[in-house]
Amino acid sequence: MQQNISVEQAKSIVLDGREKTDIIEIPILDSLGYVLANDVKSQMNMPPFDRSPLDGYALMSKDIKNASIENPVVLDVIDYVPAGYVSSKKIESGQAIRIMTGAKIPEGADIVIKYEDTEFTKKNVKIFDYMKSGANIVRAGEDIKFGEIVLTKGKIIQPADIGILATLGMSKVQVYNKLKVGIIATGDELVEVNKELDEGKIRNSNSYTLAAQVIRSSGEPEILGICKDDVRKISENLKSALEKYDMIITTGGVSVGDADLVKEAFDEIGAEILFWKVQVKPGSPITVAKYKNKFLFGLSGNPAAASITFEQFVRPAILSLMGRENVELIKVKSVLKSNFNKIRNHGRYVRGVTYYKDGGFFTLLPDKHSSGVLSSLSGINSLFLIKAGEGPYKAGDVIEVELLSQPETVR
Repeated sequence: MQQNISVEQAKSIVLDGREKTDIIEIPILDSLGYVLANDVKSQMNMPPFDRSPLDGYALMSKDIKNASIENPVVLDVIDYVPAGYVSSKKIESGQAIRIMTGAKIPEGADIVIKYEDTEFTKKNVKIFDYMKSGANIVRAGEDIKFGEIVLTKGKIIQPADIGILATLGMSKVQVYNKLKVGIIATGDELVEVNKELDEGKIRNSNSYTLAAQVIRSSGEPEILGICKDDVRKISENLKSALEKYDMIITTGGVSVGDADLVKEAFDEIGAEILFWKVQVKPGSPITVAKYKNKFLFGLSGNPAAASITFEQFVRPAILSLMGRENVELIKVKSVLKSNFNKIRNHGRYVRGVTYYKDGGFFTLLPDKHSSGVLSSLSGINSLFLIKAGEGPYKAGDVIEVELLSQPETVR
């Protein structure tokens, strides 16, 4: 067991060569939020033929070489082609075919003139200007070429990706199965959210915050209730949960004092403790273990500490196990809009609200920084790591923040 390690060491351990979840095949509409298990290579050109991107007239560019407003060129209209149909006629010199958006370019044509730039009747069309060969034609394969890798293994499937799969004629897709995560809260002081509070009790809010974070990380959480502060009972709950879930998260029962019950329970069930304590606050007494290739994360009972350590260590583990290649949070340079006067002898993650304005990022820090203050998490979308001995910081300093969600744009 490693103890009191750096953030970088801890991240390396949780990402070190873990087995991925099973690969499953599911209907494409069910695949939103899953991670693609292999590269998707196109077996067709898209579009599959040269097509018109607008309503107009298909014709030969050489026929309108001398066209002008004073001397328009008049062409015979020999056919009409709506989208989804193909003209059986070949365009000869002096001829044009009326064509709709999406229709295949008729044989002989090398240009499309939009109908707003013409004068037309059912029998002929007047052209008033010259355009080069190839104008207003979308070539076959211009969007997707045959043999091209259009979606890469390890990406989270988004709505547009589902559209691409449909375009390629794929009704099903292979993905990494979502990680099933069990969440156990420990603490004699806890009661369920629908219970009245007796003196000295608090509701089990951490489980719900963590479950929401698991969902945002594309995992499938289940809240497994509250376990009293008893090593034997925690061990029993862990054994039962490990039979059903791919990962277990506990909240509470980890500390730097004598009552480090979760770590003892991890030992009791035969789990290998990978590390205990990380050199950063909040959440330094995190315990991470492995049981038969399944991760167990013992997080703090303090709301902010549990939430922040989830983002730094649990979230990347979930994404990595589900096949995601890039699991790091996006980092951006941002201008600090608040003062932070404290200098610590240990690293600290400070919560922030980062927004985008006038071409740059700006970050506000909340007034409350305690790891036990749940309300300070509301509206937070970024984290600022202050390394040991660094600071103080003043408004106007350029810092680096990690984005938890999309920054708002301030106009």
